[in-house]
Amino acid sequence: MKQRLAPKYGLGTTISLVIGCVIGSGIFFKVDDILIASQGNSLAGLIGWVVVGLSVVLGAISLAYYAILLPNEGGLIKYTQYRFGNKSSFFVGWFYMCIYYPLLGAVLYTVAGIYIVNLLKEFMDFTPSFIQYTSVGFFCFVCLFFINIKKPSAGALIQGISTVIKVIPLALIAGVGIVSLFKGDVNEVNTLTYAATHIPDHTSLFALASATFIPIAFTFDGWYVATQVSGEVINPKRNLPLALITGTSLVLVIYVFYYLGIVFGMGSDGVIAYGDAYIAEFARNIASDFGAIVMQIIIIISVLGAGNAILIGALRVPYQLVNSGNSVHFLQVLNIDKKTNMPLNSAYLMFGLYTLMFVLYYFTSTLPLFVEAKFELSNLPITFMYLINLSLYVGLFKLIKLGKFPGNKYIQYIVSVVAIFGAIIVLYGGITTSNGLLYITIVAGVLLLGTALFKK
Repeated sequence: MKQRLAPKYGLGTTISLVIGCVIGSGIFFKVDDILIASQGNSLAGLIGWVVVGLSVVLGAISLAYYAILLPNEGGLIKYTQYRFGNKSSFFVGWFYMCIYYPLLGAVLYTVAGIYIVNLLKEFMDFTPSFIQYTSVGFFCFVCLFFINIKKPSAGALIQGISTVIKVIPLALIAGVGIVSLFKGDVNEVNTLTYAATHIPDHTSLFALASATFIPIAFTFDGWYVATQVSGEVINPKRNLPLALITGTSLVLVIYVFYYLGIVFGMGSDGVIAYGDAYIAEFARNIASDFGAIVMQIIIIISVLGAGNAILIGALRVPYQLVNSGNSVHFLQVLNIDKKTNMPLNSAYLMFGLYTLMFVLYYFTSTLPLFVEAKFELSNLPITFMYLINLSLYVGLFKLIKLGKFPGNKYIQYIVSVVAIFGAIIVLYGGITTSNGLLYITIVAGVLLLGTALFKK
């Protein structure tokens, strides 16, 4: 008999989980890449945000259909099992357990370590090193890990607080830019009207917007992680679809207005000139050096909040893999602690896999062999993750035809088609990126290792 984890997360927490997984460091450090891709044309960048953002929201609606049909625990593992069978579901769970969650988590905590160490450097005289970044990031991971397994409600509280904190500066920056526009304080070359009338002769506005799709897509990654705790959401048939749609829609609105605030305040050329440091410079212009320090602290909280959101989903993966009935039992991951209602052995297994990924990420980021080859370990899971999403979106066609969902079928088909378009954009970017085929080969090798545990 399959087990169930007790419901503990309300609608607010689930929405914060969706937002928390998406808003990490990407939004702060992709704006310059987006403007570079659009050749400095801010209007093309805005079109990119809207197109990709809407495709993400429609992707969330697509997964919401599965959430209505399958409200119990399992998330994408269960959705894949329902639509494509046991073997496909097993490989999705195996990929989640061995690559996606531990690797993404290790990278996020290491990034948090980078920001923390560099903030300390503002007050102390030392030369930062990658071992310091990794050590500080690992310490943060260990703290949040034990908080989440000893008192899950505290982990949920941290998630809610960090989400609010990270959204506040985004809203403030958006407000500064929009108010400046209405007051007429925006330099003419920073306006969208100027961008619309100054498009290079050798290209088009659509071509410039298309070039921004890939970097923008990566800023939205992670929203589907909330499905991993579907069985622990109170009234999941209602609350999980609402959280997916509401969370991604709010992120889209926040991102668009943040982008406009930055562009109106600094201009495309200013953002490109400062690169990744543009956000600190923007804060410094508003509130001097103190503002820059506060912004760094908020970015640290933002990244740690994203890491905590990923961790909440990760701790359940081995438990869900075995509980789905597709894997042989291993390491007693189905054991549930009566006091916390947490699958502790599942959590400790993920602790070990996270630790392994910390080590691998350190060596691939520091050894000349990997650095010179531009091997980026964090790129490993992206392509396969969106292949899973694409398959689920395509799989909706048959379910829609069978009348599994209430409402207009044609609207449901349109939603699925646009979601498929968004997934294809990211897949294309992942395959054509440097070392793309190598990443796919490594993932395929790890998946093959899992065949020994598949339960026929």
